[in-house]
Amino acid sequence: ASGLIGSATVLALSAKYSDKVEIRAGVRNPDKADKLKAITGVTIVKAEMGEEVELPKTLKGVDALLIVAPGIEHQAPISIKTAEVAKAAGVKFIAVIGGATGPSIGAPMVEIVEAVSNLGVPYTIVQLPIFVENYWAFKDTIVGQSSIFSPVDPTKPFATVVVEDAGKAAAAILADPQKH
Repeated sequence: ASGLIGSATVLALSAKYSDKVEIRAGVRNPDKADKLKAITGVTIVKAEMGEEVELPKTLKGVDALLIVAPGIEHQAPISIKTAEVAKAAGVKFIAVIGGATGPSIGAPMVEIVEAVSNLGVPYTIVQLPIFVENYWAFKDTIVGQSSIFSPVDPTKPFATVVVEDAGKAAAAILADPQKH
């Protein structure tokens, strides 16, 4: 929960749903989660994606779990293992979020969707477009050349999302999974 989407989701859950849900933010290293610790109504828990010994204990009693597919080479196996551990621990709903860059697009995300959909646990998949915040990287060319250089076909529709909005959407899904 310490990345962009996880943090935004925790903030949104705290702001809008803390009276309705218990909020546990899973992080690899709780000692480095100071920003999350400052959020009202949030309990920080150690949670290593794909880990099979401690993670089941951490997930006991969890109704809804958000898995943010990490932007790493082996995102499919680690995300799938986390979903399998969640099912075994009795998690009642799984939401998976994939990003628009790196390995989160294409075959790895298809593999994750297929595996999660076959678990027999209610689920939602959210595939995000590129974050508006990423466009700060183009600041110099925007100012200097009035241009944005991007590997996007300018004749095709193109969408972006603000991280805060993605977090609000994920929070709404987790707070009321039956609607999603």
